[in-house]
Amino acid sequence: MSSISFQSELTPCSLFASNNGDIYLSTTRKGIFKWTASQNVFIHFMDIKPRCACLFIDINYNLYCSMYESHRVVKKSLNKSKEADPTIVAGTGSSGRGETQLSDPQGIFVDANSNLYVADSLNNRIQLFEFGELKGKTVAGADSYEITILLFTPTSVALDYEKFLYITDLGNDRIIGSGPNGFRCLLGCNHEKQKASQLMYPRLFHFDVNGNLFVSDKNNMEVRKFPLKDNSCGNVPSTIQAMYSSTLTYHHEMFSRELYNSSLAYYYEAIQVNVSKSDFYILTGNSSIGLYGFMYKDHFSRFDLLTNLIAWYGKPVSKDQFKFTVELQMNTAYILVVTTYYRNVTGPFSIIIFGSNIVHLQRMNVERVIQSTYRSTLTKNHSTNARKLCVELWTMVRYEAIQVNVTENGFYTFLSIRNDTLPLTTISSYIYERVFYPRIPMGNLISEEEKRCNSNHDTVTVRLMANIQYVLVVAVLDDIAITDFKVEVFGRSTVGLERVDPSPVVGFEYSSSLTAHSQTYAKDCTSSQYYYETIRITTSKNGYYYFLIGPNKTIVVDMYKNQFDPLHWHENLALTKCLEHSYTACNQFSAHIQANTMYILVITTFRPQTPMNYSIQIYGSENFTFERLNDDSTDCYIGDPCNPQVKSIGVTLDAILRVVVKQDKTIKDQPFSIKMSAAVIIIMFVAGIINCLCSILTFQNEILRKVGCGLYLLASSITSFLTITMFTIKFWFVLLTQMNTNIHLSIHQGDCKSIETLLKFFFYWDAWLNACVAIERGINVYQGINFNKEESKRYARWILLILPLVIMFSILHEPLYRQIVDYDRKETVLYDNWYYISHDFVTSRDIWCQTSYSQSVRDYNTFILLVHLLGPFIANLGSALFIIIGTARRRAEAQKRQKFKEDISEKWK
Repeated sequence: MSSISFQSELTPCSLFASNNGDIYLSTTRKGIFKWTASQNVFIHFMDIKPRCACLFIDINYNLYCSMYESHRVVKKSLNKSKEADPTIVAGTGSSGRGETQLSDPQGIFVDANSNLYVADSLNNRIQLFEFGELKGKTVAGADSYEITILLFTPTSVALDYEKFLYITDLGNDRIIGSGPNGFRCLLGCNHEKQKASQLMYPRLFHFDVNGNLFVSDKNNMEVRKFPLKDNSCGNVPSTIQAMYSSTLTYHHEMFSRELYNSSLAYYYEAIQVNVSKSDFYILTGNSSIGLYGFMYKDHFSRFDLLTNLIAWYGKPVSKDQFKFTVELQMNTAYILVVTTYYRNVTGPFSIIIFGSNIVHLQRMNVERVIQSTYRSTLTKNHSTNARKLCVELWTMVRYEAIQVNVTENGFYTFLSIRNDTLPLTTISSYIYERVFYPRIPMGNLISEEEKRCNSNHDTVTVRLMANIQYVLVVAVLDDIAITDFKVEVFGRSTVGLERVDPSPVVGFEYSSSLTAHSQTYAKDCTSSQYYYETIRITTSKNGYYYFLIGPNKTIVVDMYKNQFDPLHWHENLALTKCLEHSYTACNQFSAHIQANTMYILVITTFRPQTPMNYSIQIYGSENFTFERLNDDSTDCYIGDPCNPQVKSIGVTLDAILRVVVKQDKTIKDQPFSIKMSAAVIIIMFVAGIINCLCSILTFQNEILRKVGCGLYLLASSITSFLTITMFTIKFWFVLLTQMNTNIHLSIHQGDCKSIETLLKFFFYWDAWLNACVAIERGINVYQGINFNKEESKRYARWILLILPLVIMFSILHEPLYRQIVDYDRKETVLYDNWYYISHDFVTSRDIWCQTSYSQSVRDYNTFILLVHLLGPFIANLGSALFIIIGTARRRAEAQKRQKFKEDISEKWK
């Protein structure tokens, strides 16, 4: 891998590598630059204004540029002169939703037929402009007449060799793709931030030749690689397990398989599918008339094509008009709906199912449907509340609540239709069980919250029970003056519809401020301190609660479950509102809170040390407690949030020096404290070596080693030499590795596993040898002339053999739980506030040795440290007191005239 540098004043927006190896770079202010391998430098290629959000070069060497500021896409041939003007191939230059218009176009892709695909980001759709056409067709997202998938701010698009689409759905934090079963989510599908596959604002993606997917994950500040398996559905055997033949006639029921088109123009037949064993199966449809197939789970309503839909596809070809590879579960009802690709067509068809187990197919009778209708008008006198419209945008809507009662259990479809002709107006509908609380839009909701944008109708299909009351809520944007609408309900019985008032909620308001006297913590592994305040919430009943934050929009609200630790801010995090440069509104959100569980709201700001006044309004269906929580923890940690040390005894050199040493600087440029420490260490090392050598030479004398004390002191001279040597090595190792961050991690790993442990080992050994000297002196005083020198020497030899083994085994766990942590501190330079176009610069690199123990090992480690630190201290202190008292008592006995207390007093003088 090689690196390519470019001038620092060039702020990149987009990059594309052509097939011949040339690289084209779009910049924010200076046009497009070109890099070639022969010159190995970026040179100016062409001026273009406004800037390009995305570049693409097709097989005919045409350069395409999506200009999101002017809402169009232009093309320029690379084979023509630089002076030739680009040609507009999509967009009119003004923002809009029309077939010829774009709104903030981002990613682009051109296929082999020169057809242009555009990620029309603010219109939440993917537009196809066939070669030579300025009128686009929606192939995914909003306004598509075919069933596709809901998008929110798509920013990148690509096609594979089978012409299946792949899309970066930035606002939904996911990558999606189409296939023979329709659209499906590929990455970022679970919305759990701790999952390895979860994304945060993915903006770009690319495939390599091996099928690996590389994603630019903006808020995670990384490029991530995901292998995509072609055969993710397993190997389905080619054994035919079921065959079904029938003919669509003019006597069949009709429905509309197109969205936004209610005309009944397609004949269909519904077939129930039951499998004898859960497994993968292949379902194929063949006919001479061109088929289109839908696969549903549990229930199919011809008035609601999207609910329960798991696969859909069709094309007018000679064989396999649709081919679904799906996993089917036993004891689950599936419905295969067979219709035609073209309108008002009849004819024979056949279904063949492949798999390893028997499949049962049976034609379903069309269920009797009774229609009920409700008409009303939404005016300025209606109530308002905040909802998520267009997937993620919190918007004030005007609504009407309608009580729903059914006389028979079953599935019912609610079709809400706006009767006016106002453009770009979204109507949405929601079903609630028993009661509806305007302030808690997610509470008691049994229908889907996700809605399409700019639609004049909305469909909801749910299963209702006869003995339960329901509430239907129909809503439109608050800025619409008057909206006539009607609700058509289709089901097996007549439905009672009556307007009702919403239920009241329990509300509470709390106001406070963040000031210089507030608590602080360093979030996101930075050295900057942020003011914060914590609030505790508990409730006696599970449910959704609504939070309204104000008046400052730069507030950040994090919700933690059970506990919040400022030094472990990423633990127990349940919800974050919101991230900087977020596409969602930050001042209001709903959260599901469990009963008898403590939740902690952490209120802070985007910028460090920013004073701010704020207020919080919380609404819930049940009583709850809401109180200020003061952090009174007394735990002491060394380091910053990226290096929380395990609670222990003592301070490590890593923790002390790492925050003081200046990286990538010589010793001359280090702080005075570091220079002073280095000088003191050298002096200590020289003095210690001289002292140890003198001690070793002294106790080489046989006379001094006739008793165990001499052996202890000789061994102590050696361990003191090893201790001061290891301490000096440790100090200079930490200093040099912090000064030079390019040292290989394996060297840091060696230090982490060995040097620190050896330093402790020699230090403990030396401390215990000095304790042995003190204990033997005490025994000598106690035994007096009866002291046995040979026995003392024999015990000393055994102790010198056993003591290092005992110390070694007592701290053997330390290297096993030590590991190196490598963390790059980054600074983000933002070039575009709305789309978060930025570049990350590594400002420093932190490498440290981290010790992580389980609770049991931590307790053991604390006990061992206390033994090795307090044991020698107590032995020395006790022996000294014993010697003083013992010699004083003997002298008192020898000198009858002197009292014992007087002799003790003289000893202390």
